[in-house]
Amino acid sequence: MKVSLFTAIIVLIVGLYDLAYAYNRRQQNRRRGTIGFMILGIIFTIGGIVMLILHWAK
Repeated sequence: MKVSLFTAIIVLIVGLYDLAYAYNRRQQNRRRGTIGFMILGIIFTIGGIVMLILHWAK
């Protein structure tokens, strides 16, 4: 599978941004949105790391 380095970095940045957003909102009362952003952040971060590994493992 051919993976672009630019795409992998963007996916990793989006994942880290989602995790930071969920971490900063954890003090508010609305927990449903926070958990959703946490799950998306974890998925995007793991996906970005896997894409980086696939890019370098050609």
